Amino acid sequence: MSELKYLPVTDELFPLLGKVYAQAWKGANSFFSTPGYLKKQTPERKAERFKKQFKREKNLSFYLVMLDNQPIGMYSTSLYPDGSGELRKIYLLPAYCGKGYGMEVLLHILWENREQERMFLWVLGPNERALRFFAKCGFVATGEQQDVAPEIGLVEYKMLLEGPLDVKAAVIRSLLRNERKAHESLLNDMLAHNRPQPPEQTLPVAASAEVTLAETDRLIAGWLKTLCTADGIAGEEDDVSAAAAGLLREYTDEVSVDRCRNVIARLQKAKPGQPEILLDAHLDEVGMLVKKIEDNGFVRATRAGGIDSRQLACQEVVLHGTRRIRGIVMLPAESGKMPDANDLLIDTGYTKEQLEEILSPGDMITAAGRFIRLAGYQLSSKALDDRSCAAAILYALELTRGEELPCGVMVLFSAQEEIGGHGAAAAAYTLHPDQALVSDVSFAWTPDADRNECGLLGKGGMIGIAPVLDRQMTDRLRTLAAGKGIPFQLEVMGGSTGTNADRIFSTGGGIPTALISLPEKYMHAPVEVVSTQDIAAVGRLMAEYLRQPVEKAGGWKEGAESDETVTS
Repeated sequence: MSELKYLPVTDELFPLLGKVYAQAWKGANSFFSTPGYLKKQTPERKAERFKKQFKREKNLSFYLVMLDNQPIGMYSTSLYPDGSGELRKIYLLPAYCGKGYGMEVLLHILWENREQERMFLWVLGPNERALRFFAKCGFVATGEQQDVAPEIGLVEYKMLLEGPLDVKAAVIRSLLRNERKAHESLLNDMLAHNRPQPPEQTLPVAASAEVTLAETDRLIAGWLKTLCTADGIAGEEDDVSAAAAGLLREYTDEVSVDRCRNVIARLQKAKPGQPEILLDAHLDEVGMLVKKIEDNGFVRATRAGGIDSRQLACQEVVLHGTRRIRGIVMLPAESGKMPDANDLLIDTGYTKEQLEEILSPGDMITAAGRFIRLAGYQLSSKALDDRSCAAAILYALELTRGEELPCGVMVLFSAQEEIGGHGAAAAAYTLHPDQALVSDVSFAWTPDADRNECGLLGKGGMIGIAPVLDRQMTDRLRTLAAGKGIPFQLEVMGGSTGTNADRIFSTGGGIPTALISLPEKYMHAPVEVVSTQDIAAVGRLMAEYLRQPVEKAGGWKEGAESDETVTS
């Protein structure tokens, strides 16, 4: 689909606006209008009316929708002091309806007016197609109605879309993109099999684009399923690095995987005086390595990362040798005492001779945890630590897509965090951003835990406060979250954070770093649990920080030498 452009209407363009509107209105509404009423919808009359409205109402704007320098539609908006915006009109010429252009125009309108708290419009009652379209896009009927043309019994109904509009636009845009990919795949399949193509106008437009919490959940869950079903313990992240790189390429072509298996993406270069900001989440998961194949055919394993042997008893695992095979972690003896995590036994059912053809010491072993849904927007899977935070970063990129941000933006999906943060340290030394915004999981409360040491699932991200974290960045995060109505919690740590923030902040001459943690239940288990609402909250907070970053974090004074830094 060619790129649409939007041309503001000035005095000389009102005749063209009237012509486009009249033709589009008749195409959309002629089926219920009388001949006499249709006769009144002339281009000249509409152009004159719009011109008078434009001069009279200072908050009213008209735009022509252009495709290849030809007008294909129009829209008009009004913005009001109470934070609401009204979509006064939106029409396409009949030849361009049903092809996805309407969704593109609506996305543009929402994005351009994303600072508004809400958007409303009035839809003609008989136009059921328009009513369905706006309902799919998240607009809700308010129950209000008004007469438009009493002589023909024409009534219109008010529909409302509550903000934040940037979030709603981002979800629609991603869903529309996925729908188009599905359509392209279908058409390619038809061509390959010489089957007739369906008429272009019958292709649906974002069939499931209802902007609700459920759709945000669906968007994030899709990313998480891609990331969590990939495998990658520390030092063996090739599979998940490839999956993450593929997701990042939706936002930039500048994506690379370094020798540490870090995935690095550059989205926007800082202009002079602007800070370069690095967003970090790690990709490696806890797991095990093959240590030895016993004579009885059992596989002796040692842990890779902070895995808890108590959570592995009787769990299914995958052993990655010359091919993938399944195994079960052996049940402990009747005493109930679990063996040390560095000395676990795995039953695969194979003999020693068979295993020696498949496995070698050092081969990766991962949990076989399933990706499942729980109630209340909760998901359970292996490796949600920390791929759920990678999804939060993707959401922040989706929210800021196309914006000219006041900062440079780099993304690091780092390797080897679970064994000491080596990947983040290496990448931070190479990239050396001005600021880093790290995201990792933290403990969510369960009945057996100390409430004072845990966050609550579903209550937003946990903004970290610690000596290693930059106070200016932290305070800005708290201010933004409170001002934008983004749910958040605080996590106070008296020393280090146990995350990549500890390695990044001390890299080189020092990098001011902040931390937003995601509450997670059952950390390092094959059944970790997170909330997609928390992921969305973390992503929104990151997006807001990119829009309003601290200009000079770390307590630097203008023109100061490196030994004159002060603690922020």
